[in-house]
Amino acid sequence: MSFNFELRSGTTTGPRLGRLHTPHGVVETPSFMPVATRGMMRGVCPDRLRPMGVEMMLSNAFHLFVRPGVDSVRALGGVHGMLAWDGPVLTDSGGFQVFSMSDVCRLHEGGVMVKDPATGSEIDWTPELAFKVQVELAPDVAMVLDHCPEKPLVRDQVEPAVERTLRWAREQRDLHQLRGGADSGQALFGIVQGGVFQDLREQCAHGLMELDFDGFAIGGVSVGEPHQQMMNAVESSTATLPGEKIRYLMGVGTPLDLVEAVARGVDLFDCVFPTRAGRFATALTRTGRLHLHNAKFKQDDRPIEPGCECSSCLSGVSRGALRAGFKAKELNPLVLVATHNLYFIITLMKQIRDAIATDSFAQLRERIASAYPPRVASSAAE
Repeated sequence: MSFNFELRSGTTTGPRLGRLHTPHGVVETPSFMPVATRGMMRGVCPDRLRPMGVEMMLSNAFHLFVRPGVDSVRALGGVHGMLAWDGPVLTDSGGFQVFSMSDVCRLHEGGVMVKDPATGSEIDWTPELAFKVQVELAPDVAMVLDHCPEKPLVRDQVEPAVERTLRWAREQRDLHQLRGGADSGQALFGIVQGGVFQDLREQCAHGLMELDFDGFAIGGVSVGEPHQQMMNAVESSTATLPGEKIRYLMGVGTPLDLVEAVARGVDLFDCVFPTRAGRFATALTRTGRLHLHNAKFKQDDRPIEPGCECSSCLSGVSRGALRAGFKAKELNPLVLVATHNLYFIITLMKQIRDAIATDSFAQLRERIASAYPPRVASSAAE
């Protein structure tokens, strides 16, 4: 089956229900992709994913290229084999990761030279190489290499990043068309950049629309800007992008950010937040965050969230036991809380879809805003 996005209900800038068809299955949207950056999730076993409702996963092409290498991934059955996952997979080109390593990377007009921290060798990560690596990894969806400018987001930095993103996008779109486009078995998404500047977001979105990508991503957000600034950037992007194409917000995954982005017309998400928070003893619940390091949980015999049906809560391990385990630097607490948090987010996405279908999204949005008020700044690495 080739790639196709079916918009079932909703508008350009409001909450939407959709269905993403890929060669490896169907994804009901809005949906959240767990992140296996280097081909394996941190803190969550692969056999937990399907039972909790995961439908699509993400990995990182640049990191897989560096280690273990494309040949090794191919020998293991491509990115699906590496992940031990038979459902849809999206690979990020690594633009954000490369540019975040500013101390070991050097930008040039044709790409970016980045030094492998492990070996010291230089890699010329170009749009063509990023595209070809993703063809070899064989995900269902590949991402273009874009220029994600680092903070501070000043206009003089963002304008050339948008121009470079569009130039690189055209180069990769042409390569994609030579392979037959989405009919080749792999879709290609463009990425909207523009920082916090509405006109640059709109300019980038219009430029990508002319290239007619299979879907569109919104990048360069959740990098430390205030929550409302981030949502303004999202809204200026979705208001410009075509309603019939899927919209993917990159690197965003807190409960509040998910609900607010869905309210602005976003269909797909990924983020390390739920598992990373779990590894640092922060649990997500209906009433907000639990910081399990706190002394008040020392003798708390309740599960992470009473009534939760995730494997961690059903295991009978108490908050007090988890706190003791974290203090002793045991591994099991990390796995248990990371697994619970991912279950919480996947369940939230189902609740969002159900709320859209039953016209009760406003009530869900209000509940999440109460439990997870905005912080001073938003960051995917919270």
